[in-house]
Amino acid sequence: MPSSLFASSSRPGALFRLMLIWLGLSLFIGLPPFADALFGRFHWGFALEVGFAFAVIALVQARRESVPGWLIHVFAAIGTFLLALRLADLTAQSVVNRSLNMFLDVSLLPALWDVAQTLIGWPFAVGAVAGIVVLLVAFYVLCVLALRRASGCLATSQARRGFAMICVAGIAVFAAQRTVFAEVPGWRPFGASASLVFRQQSERLADTIVRRALFRADLATDAADEIAPERLLARLGDRDVIIVYIESYGVTALDEPQYADVILPRLESMQEAAEDAGFAMKSGRMVGVSAGGQSWLNHASFTAGRFIDDQTLYALFLAERPRTLIHDFEMTGRRTVQIKPAITLPWPEGERLGYQATWEAAEMGYHGPNFYWGIVPDQFALDFFARTELEIADRPPVFASVALISSHAPWLPVPEVVSWDELGDGAVYERWTRDAPEAREVWRDQDSIRTQYALSVGHSIDAVARFLRDRIDRDALVVVLGDHQPAPLITGPDASRAVPVHVFSGDESVLAPFADLGFVSGILPEAEAAGGDAALPRMEDFRPFLLEAFSREPEPSS
Repeated sequence: MPSSLFASSSRPGALFRLMLIWLGLSLFIGLPPFADALFGRFHWGFALEVGFAFAVIALVQARRESVPGWLIHVFAAIGTFLLALRLADLTAQSVVNRSLNMFLDVSLLPALWDVAQTLIGWPFAVGAVAGIVVLLVAFYVLCVLALRRASGCLATSQARRGFAMICVAGIAVFAAQRTVFAEVPGWRPFGASASLVFRQQSERLADTIVRRALFRADLATDAADEIAPERLLARLGDRDVIIVYIESYGVTALDEPQYADVILPRLESMQEAAEDAGFAMKSGRMVGVSAGGQSWLNHASFTAGRFIDDQTLYALFLAERPRTLIHDFEMTGRRTVQIKPAITLPWPEGERLGYQATWEAAEMGYHGPNFYWGIVPDQFALDFFARTELEIADRPPVFASVALISSHAPWLPVPEVVSWDELGDGAVYERWTRDAPEAREVWRDQDSIRTQYALSVGHSIDAVARFLRDRIDRDALVVVLGDHQPAPLITGPDASRAVPVHVFSGDESVLAPFADLGFVSGILPEAEAAGGDAALPRMEDFRPFLLEAFSREPEPSS
């Protein structure tokens, strides 16, 4: 469209309007990675990407006196793509407390859709998706109109010279921000964060490809390679080994007073129940590989002894089927089982993990109400596990992985722990769902969400405590841990990725080696280490530790 249609008679007025257009577009493509920073001081600034588009338009106008329509649409499309990237990055930071990785996160869209339906309901989830599409289309149209208006502001040579001076000043300020004032906190008037996100995505793609190659090479060796078969985990004897994951149970539940006031009394009750049953215990902290979701990455890292922090590595892990604790314990004669009360759809990946038996929701005989993501409530799943695997006459010892789900978002409704004979087919849970609020009602208020989080984790702890007291042989080794920290909505930004870990056994000699991981006696781990997460063991350290601690030759007696 000819720029003369938008020509301005006043150079200062044209430049002022141009700067307003620049700022307006910058607010969109310069979205911050955290919702709390929206329209904060670091959000207000001029994006150099927009300035670059204006500079190209000015150069074209200087040569042709008009701007081709296709160029306007190309810049509008690029701007819309950058906005979509920023929205996706904002979502990733808010949900799983990490930056976007386009190469990996596309596969998580179905899971994100399921979570959205659970939290806000199907109509609102559809509305949210439609709203995003409408927003992007509207922004594209806005970009076209804004860029055409900008071309009008740059129609005269005087306006273009004035804009050139602004560009020189902007580049000088940007350079000073990156050099002289790089370590000085404060507002940055010029930025290029949108193109930075695009560059980061390109780098992450290259990094992901390299990490896949390194991971594949790492699979060629294994922590158990040097252990003689007859010594493999021999110091554990023939006791049961049970891993219990509590969904979303992170150290925030212990460290933040808002949650600790609810959680710590439950842990004290767990300690009393465990001691009454003859268990001793140690507790510590371990750093997870994810936060806010993707529990399977932490489960895989924990049992494989390898750092598996993204979906590509997980897919490679499933394809290569390296040796894990599952195979280690099977070699010792144990029956290996996994309890998955949240699995309701076909799950072929489960077979690749190598367990001899996988129990999913449909096989547990649960006919009670649907607890949102808590398909089968924790106590019911634990009861099923005990009846099916632990209370069978003349059975072999078991190695079991139990993934509890009641404390998964949206963290309601929250039942109570009942006597085991009340569970029946699950109809008893109707009483807690009958008058429970809808998830979308609770999720309108952040304080209500956080209250429900604490209560749901507290319930899971209560269920495990009752299970320890009533249904597990005191000779067993039981490891109870969080699968990951909850979302930043609960923890706040930049929270630790550590989770509490509690180990129980009636034989204190079995617990003694856990001191090497920094674990202390009792139900409470030590306070947060001065060095933060870097001072703590990680999920992938557990298998090498277990193999070394319980496979070595016994020390000669004096």
